[in-house]
Amino acid sequence: MNNSSPKGDKIQMAKPKKGKNGRWQITARYKDIITGKWTSKTRTLDTAAEARSWEASVIHESDLGHSEKAVTLGDYFPHWLEIFKAPFVEKRTITRVKTDMNHALKFFGTHKELNSINRATYQMWLNHEAENHSHETVRTMHVTFRSMMENAVEEGVIIRNPCLHVRFAGNPQPIRVPKQSVLNIHDYKLLLSEILRSTECASKYAAIVQAFTGMRIGEALGLTWDKIDWDSHTILIDGQWDYMEHTGRIHLKGHASPRKITVEASLMEYLKDYRKWQKSAQNARKVVSITSTNYLFAGEDGTPITPDAVNKFLRISCNHAGVTRITSHAWRRTQATLMKLAKMDDKFVASFLGHTVETLQKYYVRQTDDLIRENQKLRAEFLSSQGII
Repeated sequence: MNNSSPKGDKIQMAKPKKGKNGRWQITARYKDIITGKWTSKTRTLDTAAEARSWEASVIHESDLGHSEKAVTLGDYFPHWLEIFKAPFVEKRTITRVKTDMNHALKFFGTHKELNSINRATYQMWLNHEAENHSHETVRTMHVTFRSMMENAVEEGVIIRNPCLHVRFAGNPQPIRVPKQSVLNIHDYKLLLSEILRSTECASKYAAIVQAFTGMRIGEALGLTWDKIDWDSHTILIDGQWDYMEHTGRIHLKGHASPRKITVEASLMEYLKDYRKWQKSAQNARKVVSITSTNYLFAGEDGTPITPDAVNKFLRISCNHAGVTRITSHAWRRTQATLMKLAKMDDKFVASFLGHTVETLQKYYVRQTDDLIRENQKLRAEFLSSQGII
């Protein structure tokens, strides 16, 4: 079939032809939204008017973005990645998605039609990957493929998503060093006390900020002093440090909107102490001049310190405190847990951490000034009752 249009991308309406049997035949030509190739469909109907109406409906479906059913995995994956995924995620996420899908393409083949992948064949693929990969790796493969197939349903390429209600296993990952992903209140207080009495350094205060706010490490490293409002006790989070691609300060994860959070007076005092130390260290030429960089946690070259430096500091602090090791991301899970224990509103928690909530909270619960004030009061009362502030 000739996949080029005789007059560029402009669709030429065909004329129905009357056959010897008195019926009318027409061929509709359109550009497939998925493959980008020109294709055609032919149908024979009783009248010329019916033929023209059918052709118009085919072209209309194409204009709406609906594709023919026989779309292959090799064609649909790059289409989905380019239009619906890549513009909204970081480069490292795109790399992971490509790695996940390479496993699927190797198993199914590039010519596998999406509508021929049913729940059984999909489960067979997950079982196959579980033989040589960890449970978490198989889970991420599943999440990637499921997201693509959900999009295919929305585009009308397939009728149903075969990735629903499946199970996945995997080899257990060897535990090299015991670590935990969230701190209970007892360990939280032990570790925070150890950090507060540790030697002054940028990593110490980056850990303190994360402990009190649950910021992502990139958000904490991307903080600049002008984002701190000393009078209102608020911090504006409107960017993050790109510690993976080293492109500087970039947008928030997922291109999320900036958020301003209210923090405790004690955290503001810790930051004031840190700034005094930073100035004295600059005078002693231990760190770069704060007049040449505005980052809170700048290293000797003026750019933010690395996540590895913060995690190394945490590893040492955990050892001294007698707490099972954590990484910087554990502060995020810990803050979420503390706020849930304090019975804070889900919408407030999501807004504070820069997360999303389920559809009910997202579309029906509204963030009001009264709600913010009430939940901030609850948060402060809870932390005070636990002896944290």
